[in-house]
Amino acid sequence: MRLREKYQSCFPVIFFLFLLNTGITSIAQENILEREVNLSRTTGEIVEFLKEIGRKGNFSFTYTSQIPVHRMASVMQKKQQVKNHLADIFKYDSIQILEQNNKVLLIPLRKKNPPVFNFRLIKGLVIDSKSRKPLSYSNVILMNRSTGTVTNAHGRFELKVSPENLSDTLGVSYIGYKMSAIPLANMDTSLLVVRMSVEKVQIREIVVRPLDPIYILTKAIEKIPDNYDRKPSIYTGFFRESTLQDNKNISLSEAVINVYKESYTSQRDDQIRIFKGRKGSNTDEKEFVEFVVQGGLYNTLKLDIAKNLPTFLDAEYFPLYQYSIERIINHFERPTYAIAFDQREGVKYPCYRGRVYIDCETFAIVGASFELSDKGMNFASGIYIKKFPRRVGVKPINAYYQVFYRPFSGKWNLSNVRSEVLIRVKRRKTQQQDRFNSLFSSTSEFVITGKDTTNIIRFKTDEVSRPKDILEEQIGETDNEFWGEENIIIPGEPIEKAITRLGRRNASFSDQEIAAIKIEEEKEARKLSDDPEDEKTNNDPDED
Repeated sequence: MRLREKYQSCFPVIFFLFLLNTGITSIAQENILEREVNLSRTTGEIVEFLKEIGRKGNFSFTYTSQIPVHRMASVMQKKQQVKNHLADIFKYDSIQILEQNNKVLLIPLRKKNPPVFNFRLIKGLVIDSKSRKPLSYSNVILMNRSTGTVTNAHGRFELKVSPENLSDTLGVSYIGYKMSAIPLANMDTSLLVVRMSVEKVQIREIVVRPLDPIYILTKAIEKIPDNYDRKPSIYTGFFRESTLQDNKNISLSEAVINVYKESYTSQRDDQIRIFKGRKGSNTDEKEFVEFVVQGGLYNTLKLDIAKNLPTFLDAEYFPLYQYSIERIINHFERPTYAIAFDQREGVKYPCYRGRVYIDCETFAIVGASFELSDKGMNFASGIYIKKFPRRVGVKPINAYYQVFYRPFSGKWNLSNVRSEVLIRVKRRKTQQQDRFNSLFSSTSEFVITGKDTTNIIRFKTDEVSRPKDILEEQIGETDNEFWGEENIIIPGEPIEKAITRLGRRNASFSDQEIAAIKIEEEKEARKLSDDPEDEKTNNDPDED
């Protein structure tokens, strides 16, 4: 029972159902604009905000088509006076607000200028220097700051750098490769191509340890208080959740979030607060089963494996696994053990297989890439599937996970997390319904883009997203300039195209990227002609 509960707390729970939102109306006797209204969310479409404010405040709004009600907006607090809600919602607009006969009139005046963002946008592509293969989910950071992002599935990234950080250095790291460090002041191109090289690791005698994987993993668990923060902090992060049906997009949700990160010695849960978000959907092209991920934000955060130890990092469950040290590789220019693991034969539980990466000198857990083991697949249905329609067969096919950490201020910090769960849904043909057979995939991507360690206070209860909340219901649709100065993981293509261009997967390089790659290769060729002692290696790194 304990093993099942342990997995259930770490895996995304997927279910099929229809949800109905209800609200309790609280009406005060004061003037309309002074009535206090408690909203269900802090970010959403303006028209939905107005509906909820009017319903809970027991009045109605009147406005013309000149009021931008289909734009996204946010409020500072869920519970505040109507006038403060409206001030937050229309902070970028000039609107006169009048009370009349239990109505609030919204009258447009002159339009305010849009906010001016002051940052340098760095666009780049990270590839293998020999094969030109894009290096997906590489770490891209400012070396002396907590600011960072990761590349997308095609190796592309965008990083927004504030003016005060332009003297910093851009660092790019990928497991098993030599880290690239590029001073921002030296960048003279609109598209940066980072060509990464595999690096052999020369281990100094002082870091040679007994090559016993159980010993290394046990030390890694013991060293968690030394290698990770002992004080809470506030992370800024970007989260994306997408669902495909038979490789065709049916929904996509994105959000910039704040995470109250408890210390790694605390038993208290982390908190999540949504700062802003947007979504899109396309369910018109084929028969659709409502596929919903419950608690995607919290389940993704649970993949912080140094704080929430999975079974392959829990000494009590070591007997369920076989471990072996594959090699020693590089991670952020540090020698790192790559330890492979798989479920033992005869173990009748849903276990994992994959690799965990342990720093050779400090025994810090610096990353892992793993998936549900084939041997444990038959025991996984109750973990992944919570609810589904009658006469429909639902079976998990596989689940993939990836988590990595990056060093900052002497500690290892959560960097990025990715998960993908595959589910097969079947229905036999009946007199009322046709046969249905579809493969659904739910993918979550999460990256820490910043960290604050000053004035750290836990979030208020009414600000926090709950573990069972569904992200798609907490955000709305929005425009292209929505993210402003926030760093995100750039999608394979813009969200608007990803939703409407069903099934397309474009991993090819653009003309601009091809030209930039050729320029970098010509520079490298000239450099090698001047320095014939080129370090060569035929070893391939571990793929993440």
